Amino acid sequence: MGQLNHSTKVILNNQNFESILFERINKNIRNISLKKDLIDEPINYSLSNPGKRVRPILAYLTADAVELDLQKIDSVATAIEVMHTYSLVHDDLPCMDNDSLRRGKPTLHIKYNESSAVLAGDALQSLAILLIAEDKYLDTSEKITLIKSLCETVGHNGMILGQYLDLKFEDTNPSNTEIIEMYGLKTSLLIEFSIISPLIICNKLNDDWKDLARCIGISFQLIDDLIDVTQPTEIIGKTASKDIESKKKTLPLTEGIGKSQKIIEEYKLKAFEKLHILDLDSHPLKKYVDDLFRRVN
Repeated sequence: MGQLNHSTKVILNNQNFESILFERINKNIRNISLKKDLIDEPINYSLSNPGKRVRPILAYLTADAVELDLQKIDSVATAIEVMHTYSLVHDDLPCMDNDSLRRGKPTLHIKYNESSAVLAGDALQSLAILLIAEDKYLDTSEKITLIKSLCETVGHNGMILGQYLDLKFEDTNPSNTEIIEMYGLKTSLLIEFSIISPLIICNKLNDDWKDLARCIGISFQLIDDLIDVTQPTEIIGKTASKDIESKKKTLPLTEGIGKSQKIIEEYKLKAFEKLHILDLDSHPLKKYVDDLFRRVN
């Protein structure tokens, strides 16, 4: 059972947590809607196209699990979603993965143009950092630690490097270990930050939490890659089988569907083991993690 959160007077449980948290993050996104300049229109378009909100939901559930007031994580959860949106905007560009569909709608450069997509993505990145910097519920030390960690997560040795390797591997033959390392940088690090950030604030981060975050992060990308080759465009909200067309090096394409499913199951078992160690068998976080793994079913 989730903990009573005194700022919202809401108890999160397995039945209500997703709707409550989805509305919370959407409200936070609406509150930062920009209305002043021409560049704000494409920025708002990218933010108003809701995805699954996986990362902020993980941040909120982790905060609830350690009895951290959700107000303490509002700006961080919003910043994570804004940063994730920036990565998608740039990832969809013709010079990157060249996608025309994202979350069931035209990608930003298709809706507007390439220059608007580049500039909107840049603006989203700095906006994410600004959200944390201006948070009235975090003290200066917490802000510095969180911003430093977020910048390391998405920077030249983090997500950016992962994106670079993803493109480089199109013309090389990486090993399975190298592919998983790329998954870790490209996708897992931001998911890990989502889980770790509340623990940084309340000083409760330990190796079990780190292992859990890593299992969720790596498996999330692996499941996405499996879905890309097994589900149609109408289901996934973006162009299906794009990895094959782009000559991507993913485990489902290099090792096959069966072996990929086996690896995913191994990550699931380890994640559930860590949830048990952390005494979260009855917490909504376990239900949500289970739902994330069930995407392959």
